[in-house]
Amino acid sequence: MTTKIWKRFKREFSVYVGIGVAVSLVSAINVFYFQKLLDAFGQSMPILNLVIYGLTIIFVPIFSYLEKKPKMKLQSGIFFYLKEMALDKISRISYSEYLKIGSGSLLQKVEAGSSAGRNIHLNFYGRLFRELIPETFFNLFFIAIIDLKLVPAILLGYIFIFIVTKYLLKILQAIKENSLISEEIMNNTLIRGITEMVTFRINKRYKKEIANYHEMSISTTNNLIKMTMIHEFFFGFFAFLVAVIKLVIVILTFANVISISLGGLVALVTYVDRVYTPIAIFNVVFVQYHLDKVTYQRLQDFYDTSNDEGLFIEGAPIQSIATISLTNLNLTIQNKRILKDFNLDLEKDKIYGLVGESGAGKSSLMKVILGLFKPTSGDIFVNHKNLSSYNLNEYYDHIFYLSQDAPIFQGTLKENIVFDKNIPDIQVIEALEKCQLGHFYHSLEEGLDTRIGEKGSNISGGEKQRIAFARMFFSTAEIIVIDEATSALDESTEEKLLKEVMKIFKNRIVLMITH
Repeated sequence: MTTKIWKRFKREFSVYVGIGVAVSLVSAINVFYFQKLLDAFGQSMPILNLVIYGLTIIFVPIFSYLEKKPKMKLQSGIFFYLKEMALDKISRISYSEYLKIGSGSLLQKVEAGSSAGRNIHLNFYGRLFRELIPETFFNLFFIAIIDLKLVPAILLGYIFIFIVTKYLLKILQAIKENSLISEEIMNNTLIRGITEMVTFRINKRYKKEIANYHEMSISTTNNLIKMTMIHEFFFGFFAFLVAVIKLVIVILTFANVISISLGGLVALVTYVDRVYTPIAIFNVVFVQYHLDKVTYQRLQDFYDTSNDEGLFIEGAPIQSIATISLTNLNLTIQNKRILKDFNLDLEKDKIYGLVGESGAGKSSLMKVILGLFKPTSGDIFVNHKNLSSYNLNEYYDHIFYLSQDAPIFQGTLKENIVFDKNIPDIQVIEALEKCQLGHFYHSLEEGLDTRIGEKGSNISGGEKQRIAFARMFFSTAEIIVIDEATSALDESTEEKLLKEVMKIFKNRIVLMITH
């Protein structure tokens, strides 16, 4: 993923890093020529030195302004790109893997992981190459010009700081890992409380949920406070160390141990501040880098989950589906046997009813036919060829599926029926009439442009199911699978609805699941 990010944003990274290096160089030169001006104080004014010093002052704010655009592009671009990759992964992920993760946990991984990924690439790698390494190198170079003997002592200071940081890193990483686990549980609790409002309210579950969330929030907050205090201790310790070094330099200069001019002393003290500041910042961002890696790795683990390979094979061509056969089919999910030696033959121009008790495996069977679940053993033949020989994306062109939870998404009424197809409004309205939604449609002030809430939160269960049925009138699929999709309808409405949809069942394989 890191390689993909660098390739995707190579232009922005190049400009951002290039400007940063220029700022570091100009800042170091600025101090150097300020020293020369101080040393020439009271003498004839060195025009060239003054011009160079003036230019360095002017260029720093100009460069700082110019870097804002590539920085913002990287800041927003990387964050949204990682989310885009997560969405792309969802389109390819194995259905079994998707069920294992769970939506609440997945949202937390994507949100926190995208933020951590941005921090790693922009605030660590980006800052390292554009600011920290150049500033350290340029300032050390100019210190060596003033007094080469100081460089080994400064390098010893670096080693000391790294030793302290390594110790702090272990403590911070353990705290961060605990915080991440706690935040993930909290997020799942929050999503559950939002989506299950009716169930939790009626069963008086909210008091316990809120108490659990409150307890976890206190624990997580305390962990975050610990992390902040450790960070601040390091900065305080570092500031004390640099102050001591600068004081020692001043004392050694006045004691004539270091022989430099007044301008050289001012420059040296400034360079010491600048040469240690990048190291302090590096240690902080390095610690944060390791903490972000824990979060980012969770997103990487999601990216690395297995894909449904059936979506990528070249596959045999599918002209029209006339038959589906299941032979000696066995399905086991999480060590639970769902189907055993199951056989079924489906033919075109016939309607099949699949009846069974709740939990008998009817919906799982549908997902096998849809290619979502892979059979543990046995075969699925479509037009007498194994389903595994087809590309699933092409196979889905021939399937219309209505699940029992009536999948309605957040969008307009028309979008929920025709998706992105270019269908005249009059045809969509006719489909609504056939689905016994004429009165419902005419009661809407915005008609087909009416916004439907998430999962159809602002409409009834029966309306959701009938809107889902309206999609069928704009499908050319030869296989229609209906999984208890009329459970929220009264008998009269269901009879009228099925009478209309039966008209479009001709020359299709129709499989209807019911209790």
